[in-house]
Amino acid sequence: MENKADRYQKAVNITDVLEQSPFAKIMKKGLAINELNQKFNRIFPQEFHGKFRIGNITDHLIFIEVSNAIVRQGILFKQIELLTLIQEEFPQVTGFEIAINPGF
Repeated sequence: MENKADRYQKAVNITDVLEQSPFAKIMKKGLAINELNQKFNRIFPQEFHGKFRIGNITDHLIFIEVSNAIVRQGILFKQIELLTLIQEEFPQVTGFEIAINPGF
């Protein structure tokens, strides 16, 4: 069994540990989703702002939550333009899953 004193003597680069941690990966994904939300807001008219948000990005889908069917149709209308924008940062994404949440 390793002595506790020996264990604490190992040199560790804290930056490497932080960059490889699950928390860092979650933060990077969260920042990327936030940036995508901002880009989406620039594409849509002012009336749509605050009525949709990107919830998550998985292997091949992006999950978008919208407040009503009108916003959903607006996203579907601009689907190709939005998908091109998304694929600049997430080339693996091939489609959307849009959920209507009236409480949003």
